[in-house]
Amino acid sequence: MKLRYLGHSAFQIVSSSGTEIVIDPFLDNNPLAPFKSHQVSADYIIITHAHGDHIGDALKIAETGKTTFVCVSELAGMLANQGHKTHAMQIGGAFTFSFGRLKLVPALHGSMTPDGRYAGLAAGVVLSIDGKCIYHCGDTGLFGDMRLIGEMFDVDYMLVPIGGNYTMDIGDAIYAVRMINPKIAIPMHYNTFDLIRADPESFAKQVKEHGYSTQVLSPGDWA
Repeated sequence: MKLRYLGHSAFQIVSSSGTEIVIDPFLDNNPLAPFKSHQVSADYIIITHAHGDHIGDALKIAETGKTTFVCVSELAGMLANQGHKTHAMQIGGAFTFSFGRLKLVPALHGSMTPDGRYAGLAAGVVLSIDGKCIYHCGDTGLFGDMRLIGEMFDVDYMLVPIGGNYTMDIGDAIYAVRMINPKIAIPMHYNTFDLIRADPESFAKQVKEHGYSTQVLSPGDWA
């Protein structure tokens, strides 16, 4: 399994069998993204929620008949009505795909499509693939039940927002890392816009002071 940061909250995962998975591909209008949508392909696109900086360029990347969208039922229904392959899920649900097992977990956030339609609940994603466990928090504030996620899963990579304003800031993200106890915490959702300016090195320093490991990825870097 390989994990690459694409900027903002977007990540690319490639399984040992070659399955390509993309999460929240916001690329073309992201000044920090190392790639544009035409340079990315996906067998599966996981969308944590429908805000424009998360559903992003998913429709441009998706290939008809090949790419499957995985997201909450309300958003999946909208995408299916546009002719896309979808796998609808809900918070707390899990499913074993050919590449591994995926579970949707809570995220404290809203979800609305760029054209103003309600798109169901926002979600986090726990993905078990090739013997590794990845927890993509999605856009979320800090919540106490993160501790349950940490108890239920032995998380290898925690992809955690640190930018504040719309999500956790660095201080709250440190609390979240302590509840999840991942092997490696990777910061995301920062510096794309002025409102979410944050110093990932400050996050990394504080994570290490609490006895945890972290890796700050520049967009385009592999973990």
